[in-house]
Amino acid sequence: EAPVSLAAPWSTADPREILGDRVAPNSYKIDRSLVSAPLAAQPMPTNAWWQNLVIEGGDQPVVTAPYMVKCLSGAVVVCAPTALAELKFVASVWHDDWRIELPGSQRSLVAFDAVSATVDYSGAASVPLARGAVFTTVVLHTSTALRLSTIHAIIGVRPGSAPGIWLVQLNNGATWLVCCEGGAALQQCGMSELHSDTCVSGAVRLALVPGNDDSAVESLVAARHAIVVGGDVAIHNSTFTIDWKVQGAGEPLVCALPHHQSALLEPQWADDVGTYWFIKGQMRVARGCQWRWREDLEPLGFAGSTPLTDVHRARLCELVAADARELPEDLAVLPQDPYFFGKALARAARIALIADEAGAHESRDLALQRACAWLEPWLAGTNRSPLVYDSEWHGIVSRAGLHDPHVDFGQGRYNDHHFHYGYFAYAAAAILKLAPHWGTRARLDQLDLLVRDFGNCSAHDTAFPLLRCFDFFDGHSWAAGLFPFADSRNQESTSEAINAYYGAFLYASVTDRHEIATCMRAVLQLEARTARTYWHLDDLAADIYPAPYAGSHAVVGILWSSKVDYTTFFGNNPEYIYGIQLIPYTPALALLVKRQWIERIWDKHLRAVADGSETESWREMIDLAYAVVDKPATFERISRVSTHDDGNSASNAYYWVATAPLN
Repeated sequence: EAPVSLAAPWSTADPREILGDRVAPNSYKIDRSLVSAPLAAQPMPTNAWWQNLVIEGGDQPVVTAPYMVKCLSGAVVVCAPTALAELKFVASVWHDDWRIELPGSQRSLVAFDAVSATVDYSGAASVPLARGAVFTTVVLHTSTALRLSTIHAIIGVRPGSAPGIWLVQLNNGATWLVCCEGGAALQQCGMSELHSDTCVSGAVRLALVPGNDDSAVESLVAARHAIVVGGDVAIHNSTFTIDWKVQGAGEPLVCALPHHQSALLEPQWADDVGTYWFIKGQMRVARGCQWRWREDLEPLGFAGSTPLTDVHRARLCELVAADARELPEDLAVLPQDPYFFGKALARAARIALIADEAGAHESRDLALQRACAWLEPWLAGTNRSPLVYDSEWHGIVSRAGLHDPHVDFGQGRYNDHHFHYGYFAYAAAAILKLAPHWGTRARLDQLDLLVRDFGNCSAHDTAFPLLRCFDFFDGHSWAAGLFPFADSRNQESTSEAINAYYGAFLYASVTDRHEIATCMRAVLQLEARTARTYWHLDDLAADIYPAPYAGSHAVVGILWSSKVDYTTFFGNNPEYIYGIQLIPYTPALALLVKRQWIERIWDKHLRAVADGSETESWREMIDLAYAVVDKPATFERISRVSTHDDGNSASNAYYWVATAPLN
């Protein structure tokens, strides 16, 4: 089967030929006991929703939505999580709802695509884990005595409308449908076990019955033969498609997240099934083999949403002159890690762009000169910790990160790659816009490696995995790399994820890769819409999270696969939690910061967060959001700021307020 290509490749050049001796294997190895040999030989994802399956023993849960699943040696454990809502977090409570014993077998990941992963159990069984699937399925390839157990007490077992169909009531109030291919009978053994009366082969399928409703049971039973085993994904202009791959007869039932529900074209809703609770809101069930939706693309380029006036240009000429003069010539004083250096580089490039638009050519040339000089050692590999190609996991990492999992914000373990290289991509795009002659083949090859690392959209580029961080089903990126968590994947800064795809979009545009630019632009728009849905409270959706979290906060600090936290990885200050969702301020932030939302939350949350900030640089990050509501008031508030965030500047702050949209 042909692997997926969403667009033409950035390049198919071999990183080894571009980097020469800057190629080395990661000290953190692929666990080949958990990954089949054919998969281990190709670029392995590092930020996928199923990553827990293949790192640190593989025993942490993966989140298929609405279920959570653990694939353990000799067993599969399924959970339909319940909510625990507190003031500063909402968690999915894990409980062993069902454990299916597969004695003597060892598990291994044998297949994956953008919306599924398949785990094999020593050839005796396989588990197709598909996003949104209403059923969790274990396919028994050899005749086996079936044994299921639960942490709950079983209070009722009754046969369904056909052989092999069983309705099981648990003492937590839940009813589950258990379907055994071949019509096996199940008998309760003790308080919490079910055993088959004969050996079983074929599919064993489990589904929670929402609301214990007879009509839900009828629809679930009708779909019991249609097993979702994967999906093909595509992006055409701004239209996204998932073609669900199905084994067996009939149409599958797949749960849709809120951002799907508001966008799917001609969905066949199976509302008689009911809805499933999930951390991202109630999931609605759709029937059918294809999902299609279209993202409404907003105008976006290098410049802001509204034109500069002559007054703005005059003031910006003053500000960029001071900002450009402050850019250091001495490279030794610059940050040495990819993240903070990337922010500094993008800041310098942004000053150059603003100076150019304002007509301050001398300041533009100085800022441009600094940005080019700063970037050169990183491309040549003469900086303190050069970027190298990791031949183990197929990516670009800092040399220090190859051996230290914590250095450079976990860079060597693929943490935050889109954040880091997104700043590089934005800066490169700005430089090439202002100085196209700078883009020699050698430099472009080096820069391409950085965007290929997180933004590869073609199977023809065999040096990197497809869209390393982006999740086609969830509609947003995951930042956590090769680190296992009980809450599975996470992402903190949505605005930096947006900046990554914005940078890739601009870089593709200035290098005349129009098909890739179209793909990146669509991904960018979807990332922004899901950020507004799941990280913003009371923006695109008002009923995602329960009280007391809802009503107490206007943002999520960290969104996990199965949890939301009102915090950050670097501190609990409210200005950090809100501010990390607002950096950097570029024209792309207009996709995220909307007037109606800021009006709604300013007096209730944001003003107090800004006024209570311990530092004026973080206060400015909050204040700048108010520009989409009241520009004069925002100009007045930021006029008191003398120290800016390391990715911001006086000229950039002024430019944002001057050009921010008011709709």
